Amino acid sequence: MIKLHKLPGVALLSFLAVVVSLNIAWEHQVILTQQVTLNDYYSFAARAPFIYRILPAMLYRILLVTHVNGITGLKAPLDTYFGVFQLLLDSASLIGTFIFMARIASRLNPLLPARVVILFAGSTELLIVVFGFFMVPNYAVFYPYDFPDMCCAAGIFYLCVSPSSAAKILLPIAVFVATLNKETALFYSGLYLAFSIERRTNWKEVAFVLLASVAGFLLARSFVVMFVTHSGLTTTTGGPQYEYQFVSNTLSQLRNPLLFFALLNICSYLYLGVWVIRKRLDRTDMLILALVIAWILTMSVVGVVRQLRLFVPASVLLYVILARHLAEIVDAMLEGKTRAMTSSARYSLR
Repeated sequence: MIKLHKLPGVALLSFLAVVVSLNIAWEHQVILTQQVTLNDYYSFAARAPFIYRILPAMLYRILLVTHVNGITGLKAPLDTYFGVFQLLLDSASLIGTFIFMARIASRLNPLLPARVVILFAGSTELLIVVFGFFMVPNYAVFYPYDFPDMCCAAGIFYLCVSPSSAAKILLPIAVFVATLNKETALFYSGLYLAFSIERRTNWKEVAFVLLASVAGFLLARSFVVMFVTHSGLTTTTGGPQYEYQFVSNTLSQLRNPLLFFALLNICSYLYLGVWVIRKRLDRTDMLILALVIAWILTMSVVGVVRQLRLFVPASVLLYVILARHLAEIVDAMLEGKTRAMTSSARYSLR
C-alpha cells in the first residue's frame, strides 16, 4: 500500500514516465523511416508479412469502433487519426515495458529499495530504446508494431519469472495476444523453461504450460490467417508470413564494413554488463544466454541484421540476467564506495 506522504513522489514519477514515453513515441514516428506507412498498415493494405501482424490495427478498430482514417489539420504525427492512435499506443507500450521491467527486477530482488529498482529499470529501458531503435548507424526504420512487441516481450518475461499460479495461467494467454502482434512471440516463453529448471518445477506442469503456450500461438496464427483471408485482402497476402533474408541480405551485408560497426550496438551494449559479471553467472544465466544466441541466429536468417530493432527482445533477456544479480551489483558498489570513503578519511588524518 502506498502511503499518503509518498503520493507526490508517485505522481511526479508517473508524470515523468508519461512525458518521456510520449516524447519517444513522437520521435519514433517522425525521425525514423516508415518502412510500412501507417495508412497502409491500419487499412490492411501492407504487403505480407506485415499484414499478418495485426494487433495495433485490430486495437484501432476495436477501441475506436471504426477502420476509417481522418485528417486533424495538425502537424505530424498528429495529422491523422492513425498517427494519433499510434502515438498513444507507442506511449502506452513504453510505459507498460517500464512497469514490467521494474516488476521483473523487483521480483528478483525483493529486498532492494523501490527507487533502486525503478532507476535500474528506467535507465535500462532508455538504453534499449535509444540504441535499439534510434542510434542505428545505417538502417533505423519504423514499424507500427515495434514498441508493442517490446512491451509484449517484457510482459511475457515477467510471467516467466513469476512463480505464481496466476502467471502460469496467464502465460499462454499472453503468448496468444503477443502472437497477434508478431509471429515470433512463442520464443519468449522459452524463459519459463529456464526458470522452471532453476525452481525445479514438476516437469508435467512445465510441459502443460509450454504446450498451452504452443496452442495459444497456433490459435493466434490461425485466427490471423482466417481474418486476412475472409476480409478479402487477397492483393496483399500473396507472400509468406515471414521473410528469409540470410542469403539475400545477411551474407551480402557481411561485406559491408559499416555492418560490423553497427553490430557493436547489438542488444544496446547490454552484453558489456553481462561480460563484467561473467564470473557470477550460474546455470540459469547460461540458459538465458543460450536463448539470446538462438534469437540472434534466428533473426540473422529471417530478418535484416542491420535493423537492430530485431534484437530488442534479446536486450530484454540480457536485462533479466542483469536483474538477477542487481542486489550483488549494488552491494559491490556500496562496498567500493565505503572503501573509498575509508581510504579518504585515513588520508585526511595524516
